[in-house]
Amino acid sequence: MKRKNTGITLILSLFMSILLILCAGCISDNSGSLQTTDNSEQSTGYKTVVDMRGVEVTIPEDPQRVVAMSRSLIDTTMYIFGKSDKIVGASISTKPTAAGTYVYNGNDYTVNNWIGQLLYPEIKNLTNVGGFGGPYGSPNAETVAQLEPDLFILRDMGASSEDTNKFIEQLESMGIPVVVLQYPSCYDNPSIDTIYEEIALLGEVFGNEDEADQIIDTMKSRVDFISERTAGIPEDEKVDVLYFGAPTWAKERYGGAGYAFGSGTIEIAFMEDVINANNVYTDSGTNLVSAEQMLALDPDKIILCTYSGYHPPRQLYDEEMYGGIQEMTAIQSGEVYSLSSTPCKSERLELPINLMIAAKAIYPDRFEDIDLESWTREYIIELYDTDEEATDEIMDALMFEYLGIS
Repeated sequence: MKRKNTGITLILSLFMSILLILCAGCISDNSGSLQTTDNSEQSTGYKTVVDMRGVEVTIPEDPQRVVAMSRSLIDTTMYIFGKSDKIVGASISTKPTAAGTYVYNGNDYTVNNWIGQLLYPEIKNLTNVGGFGGPYGSPNAETVAQLEPDLFILRDMGASSEDTNKFIEQLESMGIPVVVLQYPSCYDNPSIDTIYEEIALLGEVFGNEDEADQIIDTMKSRVDFISERTAGIPEDEKVDVLYFGAPTWAKERYGGAGYAFGSGTIEIAFMEDVINANNVYTDSGTNLVSAEQMLALDPDKIILCTYSGYHPPRQLYDEEMYGGIQEMTAIQSGEVYSLSSTPCKSERLELPINLMIAAKAIYPDRFEDIDLESWTREYIIELYDTDEEATDEIMDALMFEYLGIS
């Protein structure tokens, strides 16, 4: 009996040992599984992107409350992504209406020329968070914080780096993730490729990489088309051009004729690299110039941008306030051309439009087969997928009828 009991005891002990081992294994497996779940919960919903500063930024996988500080590049790109409704604050003009006003022969031509507002009118009702440069007012971190954003996207214009960095530090100290895009002027040699990089980064941020690639392809195909047509022009055949801003207050306030764009500006970099023309103003930056300086520069052609208002060619031809420069060869020969009536600076998604306008103005023989309006309509439709009515509205905002280009 004792042997029998001993055998049973051994069997029971062995069975219990095996059972304990199995249970321990299950507990270990379950514990590991639970730990994995905890880690997954902590990481799900977030991702890390490297912005254009080279900084790793942890952001939501699907941002829901975005503040966008830029001259409309971010919001128009988000529109194409189908993410406009995620914007809770942006750089919005502090003027009563974001409009281009031009009065000629007693007629008042006023039009909303902010394409971002035409595409997504609701943006006008959002909180203006200011901006570094432009008609937005100074940025305020407290205003941004009150919007409770889960993501802040800033386009660094490169002009106020100390103020920009301080502002970013304020936002980050509040726990707001900041992704920084860098404007072409942030680099020693401004390039259109920088804009493509910005768009690609936005695609990564919002999980719209395919759409970002399509935007880049759409833009690049037009830019390359222009570049191919102007390639190989000999130096002695390149046209001398002055890129000029003609605000009416330049003379009234400062006694100057207007503002000349020089080296280091994106306008000149793009004109030289893509259109293959010579810039006659060789100083660095954008500077106030006198009538005497303008007469001395005496370019073959003048390109006018929308510098603090819309300025068509006939303004330089006819208005008395420009009498001091009306002896210039370009003005006398009718070689003054305006860019489209979009806000000053050509670094948005509409960049190819202004490049084509300038290219046709500078080298008309090379682009005589291009109908500017048809070419532009096709680009807008491909870029923004607009219907006929929306496309018409954007075309009206560009004010092509006043460009002085056929």
